[in-house]
Amino acid sequence: MVDHSPDPPHVPWELLSREPVFDLPEIIWDEDSFNAEVAADFHEIAASGTVYDRQTVQGIVLDRLAGLRPTSLDGGYRIEDAEVRLLGTDVAQVLYTLHGQRRVTRRSTLYRRRGTRWQVVFHQGTVVQGAAPLPPDHPAPGGAR
Repeated sequence: MVDHSPDPPHVPWELLSREPVFDLPEIIWDEDSFNAEVAADFHEIAASGTVYDRQTVQGIVLDRLAGLRPTSLDGGYRIEDAEVRLLGTDVAQVLYTLHGQRRVTRRSTLYRRRGTRWQVVFHQGTVVQGAAPLPPDHPAPGGAR
C-alpha cells in the first residue's frame, strides 16, 4: 500500500539527495561504494529502452569515474517535480524530472532498505519528447530556488 499522506514522518526524504545516483561521485566514487549503494539484483531500463544489468551499469559508472567515458551530465543538471514515495516498510520510490544531457527525462529509482542502509534496486529514465531542458541555474517556478 502506498502512503500518499502529506509528508509522513517515515518517508526517507534523504534518498532524494542521492539522485541522480550514478552521476554523483560523492555517492559512488569507486567499486566498493558502488557495491554498497547498488543491490546485487539491480537492473535499469535506460531512456533508450535498453535494459541493463548491474554488471553493465557498474562498468559504465566506473569507466566514467576513471575518465574512460564522458560523464552523462557534464553541463550540469536540474531536478524538478521530485517526490519520495514509501511503497512498503523497506521499499521507497524516488520520482523526478531531470533537465540535462540536452534533454528532459522523467526518472524513477526504487530503493530497498537492508538494516539501516538503502540500496538502489531499479532505475528507469524516460525521455520527454519535445521538451526543452532548462539550464541548471534557471529560477524555479514562483521564484523559489
